Amino acid sequence: MGVKARRHKVEIMEQVQSITGVAGVDIGKLWLDVDVCEASHHQRFHHTPEGLAQMVVWLRDQGVHRVGMEASGQYERDVREALEASGFEAIVLQPLEVRAFARYRRIRLKSDKADAHLIAKATAAYEGVVARFDPYLVDLAELMTAYEQTSQLLAQVRTLCEHHRLEVIKAMDSERILYLEAQKVRLRQLILEAIRAHPDLKARFQLLKSLPGVGDITAMSLVIRMPELGRMAPGKPAALLGVAPFDRDSGQFHGKRFITGGRSRPRTFVYLAALSAKRMNSGFKAFAQRLLDGGKPKKVVIVAIMRKLIEAANIVLKRKTPWIKYA
Repeated sequence: MGVKARRHKVEIMEQVQSITGVAGVDIGKLWLDVDVCEASHHQRFHHTPEGLAQMVVWLRDQGVHRVGMEASGQYERDVREALEASGFEAIVLQPLEVRAFARYRRIRLKSDKADAHLIAKATAAYEGVVARFDPYLVDLAELMTAYEQTSQLLAQVRTLCEHHRLEVIKAMDSERILYLEAQKVRLRQLILEAIRAHPDLKARFQLLKSLPGVGDITAMSLVIRMPELGRMAPGKPAALLGVAPFDRDSGQFHGKRFITGGRSRPRTFVYLAALSAKRMNSGFKAFAQRLLDGGKPKKVVIVAIMRKLIEAANIVLKRKTPWIKYA
């Protein structure tokens, strides 16, 4: 057997091993359906600490090393933690990714068992970077989510108050607003205390705050929601946030560039920071004015500032020096 033939045989064996060593978990509130890719092995476990321990033992017996699951509103958190603590490579796929994979493979069967098998197939085909979650950041993310939800609820209550006329209802509205405002302040305080108690996160937080327009809330969101910043190549942060323009050309047709995808939660705060940076006496203000003078629409200008801000955030974290030295 020649060298090329032996190499081809090894590659095939590695591919087979990588496929058979992969499993998918369909996570429910009460049950965990587990399927081993290409082995037709399926098992169901209770979604309890005891069931998780049994699942880990069963996966080891099946020779599994990589396990995929869908993001399911934090129901996947204990599953991922149990798997990573046991040495498995855990991958959390977005539901949109799994649905797109199903359409590509023309898979229409729908059941808990079929979903677990589909997730296993999608996990075997996954080629992205697998990053382990930091438990400290996971807890902070839960606090940040509570802060964001409280802010949204407060805005909704204030909007509803505008349509109420009865004094008794107005009094109730005022009580709700005071309660939500106090809760929002408390959550912000808890997040800041947790960040400042962690030396590395505190340093990242202070560096991000050196950027024009970036205040406590935006810096908090970037520290928690985008831990990859500081280790990314130029252009990658904008794509991760969802502010990188994509081409829309085909043949002689040249469409408008557009943005899509990315992480919507931190993008909201970077948008607010961009509005502030645009008004400040900084390089961002001059940049925005050049674009406006060139005929760019205001929304395009704001997105361009967002893109420069997130790239600047990556730079200051990579260099570990405040932005003022590069302005």
